[in-house]
Amino acid sequence: MSNIQTKLKTIVFTAISAAILSACGGGGGGGSSALSTGATPTNNTGNSASNNGNPTNNNNSNANTPKAPSTTLTNSADNLAALTDEAPIDPANVTQPLHTHFISSKGAQQSNPNVQIRKDASGKMFQTDNQDRNQNGLISSIDFNSNDEVKMDGVVLFNKTTAGNATQPTWTSYASVIAKVYSKGNTQTDVSEQTGKEKNTEFAYGKSTLDERIVELYKKLEAEKENLKKEQNSESGQIDHDKIKEIEAKIRDLDALYKKNLQHRTNLATFNKIDSDNLAYFRTDKNGLVFDKQFDGVYVINFDDGTKIVLHDPSAAGWTYQTFAHYTDPKGHVYQGYQSLGDETVFTTLPAKGTATYKGISTAYVVTDKNNRQLTSNIMAIVDFGLKGVRFETSNSHFHTLENGKRVSEADKNYDFKGTASWKDGNLFSGKVSTADDKLSGNLNGKFYGPNAAEIGGTYGLKNKDATEHLIGGYGAKRQ
Repeated sequence: MSNIQTKLKTIVFTAISAAILSACGGGGGGGSSALSTGATPTNNTGNSASNNGNPTNNNNSNANTPKAPSTTLTNSADNLAALTDEAPIDPANVTQPLHTHFISSKGAQQSNPNVQIRKDASGKMFQTDNQDRNQNGLISSIDFNSNDEVKMDGVVLFNKTTAGNATQPTWTSYASVIAKVYSKGNTQTDVSEQTGKEKNTEFAYGKSTLDERIVELYKKLEAEKENLKKEQNSESGQIDHDKIKEIEAKIRDLDALYKKNLQHRTNLATFNKIDSDNLAYFRTDKNGLVFDKQFDGVYVINFDDGTKIVLHDPSAAGWTYQTFAHYTDPKGHVYQGYQSLGDETVFTTLPAKGTATYKGISTAYVVTDKNNRQLTSNIMAIVDFGLKGVRFETSNSHFHTLENGKRVSEADKNYDFKGTASWKDGNLFSGKVSTADDKLSGNLNGKFYGPNAAEIGGTYGLKNKDATEHLIGGYGAKRQ
């Protein structure tokens, strides 16, 4: 195990109004502006038009007409590649999450499926994951704290649910910036009080750990300026020059610290926007269309130590219990990394028998010494709980680039892959996968999430024979 530092003990993400996202073309289903902070939304909006009517996104597609189990079971442990959904377990009946929904899990996440590309002393890339040279992930937990408002592009929304007010980020890092970014824009924060203006008159990119600190410093600075005026215009007519020098010194120190934090926030926001602008797969093309609503939304987090996390918005994909994140960690020597995280299924509650089909999406990077290419794909997994086996495959692989700020996507079936996995005495399945031409092969890892194994999520890492090309990614899917 490496001594990689946990950069984020707790991540809490800003929830975004469903109504605003729906109007702007954001991903996911649901039209209510109410916020959900728990693991299961309270209402069922079904499969919305924002998912383009993709049947793979319909969590309730078999709720009323479950597939009749086969009278003759043919699946076998020695042929997992041929698994079929021959004995479907009862439908999950999980509601479609709102745009404002986010997963919440207090459990440790570092043991969740993760894969990293690192470089050895000579600069050659190599992979670590749950199977090979095991390496902890970066994110240790996800949780929510209540707060009173949600801000997006100058709009303040209040959550009136009985569970509490809307959620906002809380932080363990001294300096960081988070922004939810999607095809139509990004979140902004009211920073009016940082310069003494009335609330809701000035907004800045994302939300930062420094925001409250900057307001505090501004108020202290203004208070000392008032103290200076009082000392300089004493009602007694007596001027305490030593006191004035003391106050002036405080003002200089506070002013320097105030300006330093303002600039630090600006720099982090700039880095965050640059990183966000480089993500192509959810941008619109020359015709103003997104590639797929399931991919339309990420949370981008930049830390002052150079660490970056890009976490897929679970509400865009229609997920209730899990998601995945891409990250880089220069101080921890992680060149590229992916991690699965969420509210995992208790192992003892996994179905003892039956089969299920999971469908979802994946984002990945194809990495060489020369470039890092962004790849997306659809995934399907067929699980036999009695055999404790998984048949896994990807399809519809597309590379995405930006030309003059517009997305250009190109299909490449050579990067579709398939394989099998299995598990024994814990909620972690592992196996091998390879591309159809066998040029790339490697490991697949995953977990079950939510009650009754409602969803799955995980990571994968493939490479060619001389390890000059790597394909690593994260995925999530829900039971059909």
